[in-house]
Amino acid sequence: MDAVLTAVIDIDATAEEVWNVLTDFATWGEWSNFSAAEGTAHVGSKLTMRMPGMTFKPTVTVATPGQELRWAGTLGTKRLFHGQHSFILTPNHDGTTRLTNREEFSGALVTLTRRLLKTPEHDGYAAFNTGLKQRVESNTEHRAR
Repeated sequence: MDAVLTAVIDIDATAEEVWNVLTDFATWGEWSNFSAAEGTAHVGSKLTMRMPGMTFKPTVTVATPGQELRWAGTLGTKRLFHGQHSFILTPNHDGTTRLTNREEFSGALVTLTRRLLKTPEHDGYAAFNTGLKQRVESNTEHRAR
């Protein structure tokens, strides 16, 4: 069984400004209470991701500045557990950027872990988006002054 989680938010900044904060993994711990990351946003590089209760090491599969960041990882084999995470940056007509934060899970363990991935009380993906939005917008406000 597959599971897909998606959170979308509009950020009052350009796609490049959002990209710069999104890919500055060293600072995630300053604004995200959901995840931390180490590594670089280059195709083929391994990341170290830390989320509540788990650490994993996905590989960056797409890194198009200002447009898309994607990574994939497995636990055991793809048949056991496979996750593919993407951040899509879409410029809006008003100069803001729409961030689509999407995770696709597949494999036998998805059924067992589905409740841990997202609950009505806690949506880490939306919380991540909100933290990113606040960080990017605070950076652009300082720049505009």
